[in-house]
Amino acid sequence: MKSRVVCRMLALLLASTLLVVQSAVEAATSGPPVEIPAIIPITGPAAFVGVSQQQGLQVLEQYVNARSGVRGRPVRFHFYDDQGNPQLSVQLFNQLAAGGAQVVIGGAFSALCKAVSPLAAPPGPVLYCLSPAVVPAPNSYVFSASIHPLNLIAGGLRYFHAHGLNRVALFVGTDATGQEVDQNLDAILAKTGVRGIDIIAHEHYGTTDVAATAQATKIAALHPDAVVVWSGTGLATPLRSLNDAGLQAPVLLCNAVQTISALTQFASFLPKQLYFAVGRWGAYPNVGAGPVKDALREYYDAFKTAGIKPDEGNEISWDPGLIVIEALRQLGPDAKSQQIHAWLENLHGFVASNGYYDFRTHDQRGLNPNDVVMSLWDPQGQTWKAAAQ
Repeated sequence: MKSRVVCRMLALLLASTLLVVQSAVEAATSGPPVEIPAIIPITGPAAFVGVSQQQGLQVLEQYVNARSGVRGRPVRFHFYDDQGNPQLSVQLFNQLAAGGAQVVIGGAFSALCKAVSPLAAPPGPVLYCLSPAVVPAPNSYVFSASIHPLNLIAGGLRYFHAHGLNRVALFVGTDATGQEVDQNLDAILAKTGVRGIDIIAHEHYGTTDVAATAQATKIAALHPDAVVVWSGTGLATPLRSLNDAGLQAPVLLCNAVQTISALTQFASFLPKQLYFAVGRWGAYPNVGAGPVKDALREYYDAFKTAGIKPDEGNEISWDPGLIVIEALRQLGPDAKSQQIHAWLENLHGFVASNGYYDFRTHDQRGLNPNDVVMSLWDPQGQTWKAAAQ
């Protein structure tokens, strides 16, 4: 109940802020709006992520419209609430396809994206998933946001190794996200490109469990150098249990909860050193001068204008939204899904908040695993800072 109230308050605060900005951008665009549908869990148990993703697209809308929109027409993201329910997500996607939508942004979690992905096929619509966890087929009509979680974990382990933290415990959920870690552990370790990492424990917890005391106590008793906590939902349970067990080690946490609202709620039981593996946006102060730095400056300025400190949920929707809008700018607002798909498959050298995008690899996400950087949660500043390299 508390989380739903917080999400509603955040949404109302954002709406009031954006109304102030709206009048400043209306003069920059004219004509009928170019509507882009987005299927996002605005209510329900996944709302803490969905509301943040919605905010990211709303701020992007204001940013783009202040810069002439799409060929002089304003952009409007039209939001459809799937409540975190895969069946409802499928229903909404079918409705949009029947209504003539050519591209849809959605799939906030892997389960939502995987439910809808089979429907994204010629003649369309194209689906740009906001879940990094999916692995779309090459050349398919499905694209995935950000860097794949397995590469994020590998980047985190590589960072720990570089700082002499080699005895690592895994604490993963029993959901699809956690199972993916279980099934690909050897591949994750291989991706680090280093030797000497010792997985001293590999414990599991149910994402609907209220406690994981036995598992957390076992991990704490082994005195690991670091712990990786990973699942798509239910992350409060392992964090609270590890805190109760007296764990002092740094924790790499799945960025499914890299939102200010979630971490504020978890404040009483967060580890003192809480790391997230992210794209370039998480290292903004340390990014050297150049196009990526310029893109990040505009990204952070846009959120500052809206009165928001951006988090992972905001960022995960920003780049996909920006890329879709660029496609419509280049192809025209009435572009068909086949044109959008072909344009995306050949996009390269596009700069956004995570770095340079190159879709010619046909991995359907366009980012290099080497783009992973480490960020550290700053509870006093209620934000993230680049971790010491």
